[in-house]
Amino acid sequence: MSDRFDPNLLYEKLMQTKNAVDKQHFQTSPEQVVQVKIRPDNNIAPAMFLPDPLIPGGYKANPVTIAAMRKDIFVAGDDEFADLEDITNCSRCNKELDRQFWYFCPYCEQKFDT
Repeated sequence: MSDRFDPNLLYEKLMQTKNAVDKQHFQTSPEQVVQVKIRPDNNIAPAMFLPDPLIPGGYKANPVTIAAMRKDIFVAGDDEFADLEDITNCSRCNKELDRQFWYFCPYCEQKFDT
């Protein structure tokens, strides 16, 4: 079974997206590449990110949150992530999540139903 959030599949999907005048909606190359540093902190609540006072532009997050988040998040420029949105409720804790950002539930560590 393939991962529908595989970066290559997401790229293909976004490259097929057209805008209101039937032109390609997204660029084929990024205007800017940004790397975000995320430092583990057990005092942060699950699924939350707080600015890191030690790393400018960085964040702190619970280790479970870091493990659950996709490292290959495909950013579609300045536009929102609506084209890739996949809202679901966790089958264990019932929290609403957008699966495009997570490998598993960052609240209770439940694997997503396929």
